Amino acid sequence: MEYTRESDRVVVRLDPQDEVIESLRSLRNELQIDGGFMFGIGAVDRATLGHYDVDEQSYSEETFTGQFEVTSFSGNIGPDKIHAHIELGTESYDTLGGHCSEARVSGTFEIVVFTGETSLTHELDTRTGLDVFAFDN
Repeated sequence: MEYTRESDRVVVRLDPQDEVIESLRSLRNELQIDGGFMFGIGAVDRATLGHYDVDEQSYSEETFTGQFEVTSFSGNIGPDKIHAHIELGTESYDTLGGHCSEARVSGTFEIVVFTGETSLTHELDTRTGLDVFAFDN
């Protein structure tokens, strides 16, 4: 992983074999990012996707392997959580998408993290079973 920090953003390049979420955790800890939103594109050869069933309040996950184009990657970074979603394009031009628990870079992965002043900590929302932003308003 290589990156450059600007006043309100961090531009990141991940290289083959880098784990995307693990790398973002390292970046968050190294740069002490408490709140940020991110987007990116790239290529991966393994991704673990999740789908949340609100009625059951449970996640199901599946790991996919192959050559995938990352057509969309977005999410947020807080001191207690990295929440990311990913869309993958297959060689037959189908797409897979969902919550991204992890993904391994096959070619490159380019991410921009826009940092802010608001700490994006989370708390459990008992209505949905999801961890949501906790604001001190």
